[in-house]
Amino acid sequence: MTNYFNSLPHRLKVQELGKCDFMNSTEFSNGISKLQNKKIVIIGCGAQGLAQGQNMRDSGLQVAYALRQEAIDNKRASFINATENGFEVGTFEDMIPTADLVSNLAPDKQHTQVINKVVPLMKKGACLSYSHGFNIVEEGIQIREDITVIMIAPKSPASEVRAEYLRGFGVPTLIAVHSDNNPNGDGLELAKAYCVATGGHKAGVLLSSFVAEVKSDLMGEQTILCGLLQTGSILSFNKMIEKGIEPSYASKLVQYGWETITEALKIGGITNMMDRLSNPAKIEAFKLAEELKEIMTPLFNKHMDDILSGEFSKTMMKDWAEGDKNLLTWREATGQTDFEKTTASDVKISEQEYFDKTTLMVAFVKAGVELAYETMTLSGIKNESAYYESLHEVPLIANTIARKKLYEMNRVISDTAEYGCYLFDHACKPLLSNFMKKIDTNLIGKNFNDTANQNVDNFELVKINTNIRNHSIEICGAQLREAMTEMKKIVLN
Repeated sequence: MTNYFNSLPHRLKVQELGKCDFMNSTEFSNGISKLQNKKIVIIGCGAQGLAQGQNMRDSGLQVAYALRQEAIDNKRASFINATENGFEVGTFEDMIPTADLVSNLAPDKQHTQVINKVVPLMKKGACLSYSHGFNIVEEGIQIREDITVIMIAPKSPASEVRAEYLRGFGVPTLIAVHSDNNPNGDGLELAKAYCVATGGHKAGVLLSSFVAEVKSDLMGEQTILCGLLQTGSILSFNKMIEKGIEPSYASKLVQYGWETITEALKIGGITNMMDRLSNPAKIEAFKLAEELKEIMTPLFNKHMDDILSGEFSKTMMKDWAEGDKNLLTWREATGQTDFEKTTASDVKISEQEYFDKTTLMVAFVKAGVELAYETMTLSGIKNESAYYESLHEVPLIANTIARKKLYEMNRVISDTAEYGCYLFDHACKPLLSNFMKKIDTNLIGKNFNDTANQNVDNFELVKINTNIRNHSIEICGAQLREAMTEMKKIVLN
């Protein structure tokens, strides 16, 4: 992999790439007090904007929405989202001049346009918050010096930001203060209060940097969080159909299998996920995952290199300028896949049956999570950040597939994630062509244990267990999950 510590553009402040410190729960003892009785105005009321706004209001903060005049006049989805949920809505000109904190939750591709309109309207000394610092890091936008700029980045789709809050929990969150914009020195206190209001403090918080958040976020989204789940879904489904598995059953096994498998991952890491398999199946899944990692390593490295160098953002922004020509074409193609068009059966599948019949999918998860983590940490991203952007967020993405398959996953993730997902998927499927030729229904579609040799080499099993449990992501994850004392189950037996 290229050594970007020497070659990144100077403006990216490479030393910030590895900045990421776990925050103790006691650091949030002041709760929302820093934002109490402050006027918070959210820009955009899409999925993320609505979820964060609802959480903050339920936490006792004053929240309103600023929308474009045309969105109000034409009663667009953002206007309906806000008004039907009882929020005050107004134009930028009406709402922003009196706001104490303006939260920019517009789509990434609109950030620079929105910021150029919003900042001149902001009162002196106000705060501007982001949940993804793409336009600061990738586009180099500069914010007026009297404005405090912070980031509160929940590590999940918006649907889970809201759902986890309602469960009494939250989602892991990265917070940061833009080093060039902290005139009053209170940026961190503002970010912490915002994080408490959205529930993130209950799930684990990392004090990060804009650079580290953007680069790690892009990498996790493109590889394991979206890209490999899309690739794995299509390849697994197609293989089952090729081998004669009933289509609606195959559809259900994939659609709901990811959620079941990764629920075990969320609670106890790769160790717990692999322990749900029989010993013969665990050995086989381990070997498949090692082979997958070897095949996909060059692709993961390419994505990390392109993200760090800015090549990915440059390519994507070119597509933005062309009206999302490529993205919309790829989105349509995804919607036309056989997996997406096949309705899932209503047949009952037990929790253990999902594990017994999806050895291949378990291998995909193990390979993708470990490889994303390894690639990020080798590039200089700290272990904790790499963990949240790989292992912990996978179950949250898997939940979206369970709702409406790949369409739902791509609908609720960011536009940058969707674009990167398609790039990865289109490159990964051909790479795995020869690998998939040897896959049969004992690995996907039927119970592996029905035909497996039940003799297990104890020496081999001990070696594999040691390898799994001593991986850096398992050590890091065990420490971080200790902070998640209020975690709730999603998949109920």
